[in-house]
Amino acid sequence: MSTGRHQSDEDPPVIKLKVMIDKTRNRVIFAESDHEFIETLLSFLTVPLGTVLRLLEKDMVQLGSISRIYASVYSLDPRFLRTSYCKSMLITPRNASEVQCEKLKLNVDHSEIAGKLFACSSYSCYEIKNFYSLFTNASCRCGSPMRSPRSVNKKGEDRSSGGEGGDGVFLKAGAASFMITDDLQIMPASTASLTALFGKLGVSDKNEIEEKTVEVGTKEVLRLLKVSLLSKTPLTNMVLTSQGNWVKDTSKFEDTLTAKLDKKAVSQNSNSMSLKLIVSKSKQKVLYAEAGVKLVDFLFSFLAFPLGAVVKLLGGNSRLGCIDNLYKGAANLSSENYIKSEECKNRLLSPKLFPYSGFDSHILRVEEECRKYRYDGFGGLELLRNTNKIEGSSIEYEEEASNLPIILDPKSPSGETIKGEGYLKGPATFMILDNLLVTQFSPTSIITLLNQMKVSTGDLEERTVFIGEYEALNLLKASLISKTVLNDVFNRREPYPEIMLKV
Repeated sequence: MSTGRHQSDEDPPVIKLKVMIDKTRNRVIFAESDHEFIETLLSFLTVPLGTVLRLLEKDMVQLGSISRIYASVYSLDPRFLRTSYCKSMLITPRNASEVQCEKLKLNVDHSEIAGKLFACSSYSCYEIKNFYSLFTNASCRCGSPMRSPRSVNKKGEDRSSGGEGGDGVFLKAGAASFMITDDLQIMPASTASLTALFGKLGVSDKNEIEEKTVEVGTKEVLRLLKVSLLSKTPLTNMVLTSQGNWVKDTSKFEDTLTAKLDKKAVSQNSNSMSLKLIVSKSKQKVLYAEAGVKLVDFLFSFLAFPLGAVVKLLGGNSRLGCIDNLYKGAANLSSENYIKSEECKNRLLSPKLFPYSGFDSHILRVEEECRKYRYDGFGGLELLRNTNKIEGSSIEYEEEASNLPIILDPKSPSGETIKGEGYLKGPATFMILDNLLVTQFSPTSIITLLNQMKVSTGDLEERTVFIGEYEALNLLKASLISKTVLNDVFNRREPYPEIMLKV
């Protein structure tokens, strides 16, 4: 059973796990835990990909080709961005469930600014015009940076996801015990589950099983997040394997999706894009692609997607280490017995983008969280639990609506309050390599690239492909597991028509 030891203010938080180890095969069979460790595992589903890549980067670990997207944003010339803050929104994205995750005993991505609003130093802007930002250092309409924090009263926050009254953050804090397998399958502890697991793993000699108690702190949780994306045995990697011995389980890209797309919704999606592929005729290989702002915005937006949203988009078939198992475990835990509420379950299975992280022309539908605030009458701000309060028929809220805080879009250079545009400004043309590294299009760079590939200009052929929702999903999937994305998704040699993938 996982029990946190008594903490003093100076002690770092830890959770004790009881782990069963197969000594013969040197592997973890399962770990036993109560709600605290399970909630930390489930919170991985709320973490944006950009945060994951930032954490992986410290250990120089590459994740498919999306690591190249991250590197592209990191080195992008600021003149291509709509505002200076657009870059940090992608490489250090905020979690839409950050307020809830701050209440976890072990939080993988602690944020000092969780739940805060920011204003500039001008009294006129924040006291009279009510201008605020969810992001520090975003540009105010007056041109000054919005870096002065304003406290937000959490009275209006949904208490069903806040750890009130002895409950957990996502789970009910009862006496339930859970089993976590080496590949992160979560199940309520029972004799039937134990027997089935031993049978599946071929464990028969109980003398070869060793019980071990391990302390899991922030360092171990960060390591577990990383290996859960890269390995099929993350608990063994965390408990038994040294820091440097990570094994990446390779996955071959397949252009079939398990996601069930609504045909009517797909036909009504007007946000399709086109992509110009540059192909070697002799090698029948995509060398690179030319694209405008819209498609590059789409690729960059992957970094703002929470892990749970990625798994949902791909129908539980992301093939990201053991994250699919984690998602399935959350789906199988009932709200009646284990999950605190349907809202908590939705935060895990349908996590939203942080406010203002999306844009209207996006071809994939990941909902953006809506946050609304009001003044609490004591000089502070209050996050409204039910945002319909300010839109309903209540005279009190109608009168107050004109004096509500105005949240500015940090992606807008003019301080717009309604989201709509992406991160990049055009017109601009970019070159996208097979591994999704994005750079400014340059004829001299093209010549250098062709020389490196030993391809003559006479061997080049342009092919324009259509990118609808199917292709967009395959680009997302391939970016997670492949280093040859353009060829995996688009290089169909026989025949080579406009690509429409079957689901």
